[in-house]
Amino acid sequence: MVLSDAEVSLVTVLYAFTMVAAIVGNSFLIYIVWKKPEVRSLASSMFVNMAIADLLVALFMMPLSIVSAHTKSKWKVPGLPGDIICRSYILTSDATLIASILCLVFMAIDRYCAVVCPLSVHSVWFRKAKFVTPLIWVMSIALMAIMPVIYKFDNGYCEIDPDVLGQNPTFRGVYVYIFLITYIIPLAIICPLYAKAARMLWFNQAPGNHLIEEQQRRQLVTRRKVVRMLVIIVVVFAICWLPAQAIHLFWAATAFRQDLPAIVMYLGFWVAHANSAINPWLYIALSTKIRLAFNRMVTFRKSHPALRKSTQGTSHSTKASTFQEARV
Repeated sequence: MVLSDAEVSLVTVLYAFTMVAAIVGNSFLIYIVWKKPEVRSLASSMFVNMAIADLLVALFMMPLSIVSAHTKSKWKVPGLPGDIICRSYILTSDATLIASILCLVFMAIDRYCAVVCPLSVHSVWFRKAKFVTPLIWVMSIALMAIMPVIYKFDNGYCEIDPDVLGQNPTFRGVYVYIFLITYIIPLAIICPLYAKAARMLWFNQAPGNHLIEEQQRRQLVTRRKVVRMLVIIVVVFAICWLPAQAIHLFWAATAFRQDLPAIVMYLGFWVAHANSAINPWLYIALSTKIRLAFNRMVTFRKSHPALRKSTQGTSHSTKASTFQEARV
C-alpha cells in the first residue's frame, strides 16, 4: 500500500493541521479544569482524562502516521530495539485510544446515575473522579494487553504475527476484537443509558407536580444541556470512527489478503484520529461553564463573581458538594 507524492502531501497537511488543533484544544481544556475550580465535576474530570488520551494520540500516533506515509510504513530502527519499540507503541497507542472511548462510557453511566438514581448511595462512590480515572487506565491496558503479544517486528515492519493462531484466525480475531471493544460494545452501553436518561428528562414528570419550583426547573434545564452535549459528542465519535471500523471489518473478512487503496486507509484512520482534535473544541463550545472560562482566559478577564459565589456555596455541606459533582 504505497501513496503517490501528491497523496503523501495531502496526508501530511491533514495530519499536521489536526495535530495542531488537537494539541492546542486538549491543552486548553486541561489547563481550564486545572486552574478554574468552578468548572470541576466528574464530567469535566472525564473530559480531562479523555483530553490526556487525545493529547497522546496527537503527540505519538499522528506523527507516526506522517512518518509512515513518507517511509512506506517501514520502521528505521532495526533489531531488538525496533521490536521493543514496535510492541510498546502498539500497547500505548491502543490503550490510549480505548481510554478515550471508556471515558465516553463512564460519562454515560454518570449521567444515567445523575438523572435516574441521583440519591442512590451505591452510585456515590462510583461517581468519584479519583476512583474512576485510574480504573479507566487499568481497564484500557488490560483490554489491550494482548496486542503486543500478537505483533512482531519483521524486516523493518511492525505487523501482526500470523503464526500466533494461523493466518486467518489471527487476522480475523484481532480486527473483530478491535471492532467490538472500541466501537460496538461501547455504543451498545452508551446508547441505552442516554435513551433512558433522555426519557426521564424530557418525558417523565412526577404525578400532580405541575408547578415546578424555579430551582428544580434550573436543575432540569442544566441536566438536559449536559445530556444533549454528551449525546452530540458520542454521535461525533461514532461518525469519526465509522470509516476506520469499516476498514477493520474489511481486513477481518479478507484476512488481510486483499489490499485497500493506500489513500483510503490513511484517510479512514485520519478521520478517526481527527476525533481527538474535535473532542476538546466540542466540549469548550457546548459546555457553558467551560466556554465562559475559556473566553475569560483568552481575553484575560477575571472570574465571573456569580461563578465564584457558586463555587464557594458548594463547600457548605457534603451533600451539596456531592450534588455539584454530578453537574458540568
